[in-house]
Amino acid sequence: MKTFVLLSALVALPLCIIGQELYNPSKDYKYFIREAKIADNNETKIVINNRGDTTLVAHYKTQNSMNNTVQEFTKVFKGTPFFKNGWYKGTMSSEGAKEVPFLMAYNIEKSVVYVVENAETDAVVVRPEEFTIEGHTFRKYENIFLETLHMRRENILLKGYNCVLSTRQVDKTGYEAQGGEFAYDGEFTKYQKYFTIQEDMLRVVPLGKKALQIFPKGKRPLLEQFVRTKNINLKTENGLIEVFKYYDSLIAL
Repeated sequence: MKTFVLLSALVALPLCIIGQELYNPSKDYKYFIREAKIADNNETKIVINNRGDTTLVAHYKTQNSMNNTVQEFTKVFKGTPFFKNGWYKGTMSSEGAKEVPFLMAYNIEKSVVYVVENAETDAVVVRPEEFTIEGHTFRKYENIFLETLHMRRENILLKGYNCVLSTRQVDKTGYEAQGGEFAYDGEFTKYQKYFTIQEDMLRVVPLGKKALQIFPKGKRPLLEQFVRTKNINLKTENGLIEVFKYYDSLIAL
């Protein structure tokens, strides 16, 4: 079973973490985060289970000082709040505009980036103006991170990510059927939305034929002809990128 060990504080689970081993899928690099606040032994891992699902498995072992007892329990969540479900190589710009490499984890749910410079340092939470992770460049627009898909002058296509954690409110009895919704204590669901910038404001780019409505009316007939001729699917990301690239050629005339 393939596992990636991550810091559960990154996903805002209820208990504090004392020290988590983190796994870097890019170069098998292991290190520890030291965030000791309580004397508990907790561990959170990203696990690809035998069903092929990517899951977040959180095991807690807590000491109750009132009655001197130890409580242990495990919660399993389907999915993770992380971009591409892990830590990857990335860069951020320094004050001198120099690209500085880091190991990064982008928590979409919390809209924060965790960076580690080397094995001797702890992870730091940052919200930079711009960062690149695993070849994907994100910039901050109106206090949210958006990935740049296409940018030429004022013709800009951006991609936003959102992540929502839905949890089960009913306690497990041990008699639930295996699999399905009963296999998990909750689920991280990721969503995507596309944007452009017009008059210095973000505007949603809808999928399908309505995507052409964001372009000037005078250019729409040519764009519609291009979509028909090239059989462009405007319900896909690649289709949107092709239309934005073609629009570049129209405004250059």
